[in-house]
Amino acid sequence: MRLPVSVGLVLCMLLLWFIGAVFTPEGEKGGVLALSVADVILRHIRPWVYVTAGFYHPYIMQLLFVLPLGFGLAKRVEPDLGAINLVRLLVFANTAAALVLFVNLFVLYIVFRDPIYLEANFSGFTGGITALLVAYMKPTPYAAAPLFPGVQLRYYPLVASGVFSFCSIFGLAFSAGPAVSIMLVSAGPFSVLGGFFGWYYLRFLNKNRDQTVGDVSDEFALIVLLPDFSKPVIGPLANFCFSVVKLCGFFKKRAAQKPKMLPILTEIKNDPIAERRKARAMKALDEKLAKLAHARDDSGSSLLSVEVRDDGVE
Repeated sequence: MRLPVSVGLVLCMLLLWFIGAVFTPEGEKGGVLALSVADVILRHIRPWVYVTAGFYHPYIMQLLFVLPLGFGLAKRVEPDLGAINLVRLLVFANTAAALVLFVNLFVLYIVFRDPIYLEANFSGFTGGITALLVAYMKPTPYAAAPLFPGVQLRYYPLVASGVFSFCSIFGLAFSAGPAVSIMLVSAGPFSVLGGFFGWYYLRFLNKNRDQTVGDVSDEFALIVLLPDFSKPVIGPLANFCFSVVKLCGFFKKRAAQKPKMLPILTEIKNDPIAERRKARAMKALDEKLAKLAHARDDSGSSLLSVEVRDDGVE
């Protein structure tokens, strides 16, 4: 199979939807595989939701939108990134996003004492979509795709996060339909967090084919994913944080990596075109040197004639 992970991703999301549809109780609308504080530490104790929440959709309408988009991006990323690295990217981005989202919900409940933060269900593959967009734009961030000729690839994750965040705002405002709210509310948080952790994985943790780890070059810095007007603020702050982390002893392997050597251009032998160009260049150089020597001789003879004329006058 040429694209095992891309096909497996589709089958995995279909399987999770089927399991959720079969085993979810009637009174629980979010599903047994969605993330909520109550399902993790209060009511049912379901620790697996940290992994499944980023791939699970409780409604078939979500799958009809996510499956073609996820498969289309995964099949473009998998040949260059590799099957194993693609699995690691998606699992890391979605799991890390779920953990951070859980902590935020728990902190919000402690601050505001509102039970809505305990009962809210979050799930969806929007974080994986943004992470795939980061991997898709990584080789050529400043290029433009035929689909949107005027937009550089580096802005695709930002645009996707903005669209999904707008969907979350709409879901919060549309409280009359619980199903619509569940489908839309988690899109924005998962998208933003998934995009960031996808970039983090590719930047510091991804195992490249040349046995190096990550990509700490300036061409894949965090500021590349953001608009140009944010560079004066985000750029120095990100560089400062990375320098502090390196001083603390992290990322030693990245610092010890050998710098990439520039390609050495060797002379191509037995090339008739190159030989003719070389011969013309040598001939032009000889002619120029001959003209300079002739001009020097003429100036010397003129000076000698002037000296002889002066002696005759005396």
